Amino acid sequence: MKIVQVLATSGGIGGLEQHSFNLVNEMSLQHEVHILAHPCYAEKFNENVHFHPVNFARSRWNVFLLWQLKSLINQIQPDVVHAQAGKASELITKIRGCLKPVKFVTTVHGTKKNKAIYAAGDAVIAVSQALTQGIPAHKAHIVYNGVYPQPALSEQQKDQLKADIYAVHPVMDRSKKLVMCIGRLEPVKNISLLIEAMQGIDANLWIVGDGSLRTSLEAQVQQQNMQSQVAFLGFRTDARDLIQLADTVVLSSDREGFPLVMVEALQADKTMASTKVNGVIEWLPSPYLAEIGHAEQLKASIQQALSDRADQDFLPLFAKAKATLTVEAMTQQTLQIYKDLLRSA
Repeated sequence: MKIVQVLATSGGIGGLEQHSFNLVNEMSLQHEVHILAHPCYAEKFNENVHFHPVNFARSRWNVFLLWQLKSLINQIQPDVVHAQAGKASELITKIRGCLKPVKFVTTVHGTKKNKAIYAAGDAVIAVSQALTQGIPAHKAHIVYNGVYPQPALSEQQKDQLKADIYAVHPVMDRSKKLVMCIGRLEPVKNISLLIEAMQGIDANLWIVGDGSLRTSLEAQVQQQNMQSQVAFLGFRTDARDLIQLADTVVLSSDREGFPLVMVEALQADKTMASTKVNGVIEWLPSPYLAEIGHAEQLKASIQQALSDRADQDFLPLFAKAKATLTVEAMTQQTLQIYKDLLRSA
């Protein structure tokens, strides 16, 4: 099968980008896969992938961008074109009438009010059940995000990593339990809510990630006199190793599609607390969920996740995540959708 994947972002690396890297690399082990993506992502793909640099920083109305996409796809002559998220879906929809016959697949990664641009595809993949709303039932498919297994750290490695971080944050009591949050410091992640919820909880909070709100969040920690409880670790390339140090992992977002942090936490046997965002509500038990924006409920959910009972509640989820939330499973389900489309042609 000859496949073109289109990733129309232009610089950041979040769940959408990581999903695309993993999917393309895994598909390339079995099929001829071409990726149209910004030049900054070139080194994210293995040697089996045919990488085509495209400057997606340009507007989705840019005629030169549209012409380049049409020319590249017609030159490749794929069986399937798969657009990841909204901008890619809109771009391919605009030029589809100029393409040689090809099956068109779109993927919805986040909450969108208008799904019309995705429904233009012959098949629509949603990364959680909630995201299928507004998609014609005969086109909709659910494929959860998956990750590659992370090698387990030895106890010595964990102790050293923890010691290195506490050395930078000496005012923290390293004997306390550890709550961890991993994500961009941007409004949608609502880290401010998490900081508020952590007041009165006898545990440390490590915030892993960076973004435009870092200064204001650090000011909030000072205003609430939580400097000895909260540490900002910034952007870390070893975030999945850090998860192994946590007692529980927390999501305080206002919106999500299907957060990779949840997948990584469950695969690392870590309990969780979260707001009731898409994807998470399909997995976590209700005592570990809080209404979006509700600090007191999130506080109660964190306390529940830190309790002795939590491990027992999560044991079935740990096993399920390791069995089903994998890159291999995600890839095989996506390939099956392609095959079914091509058979129906």
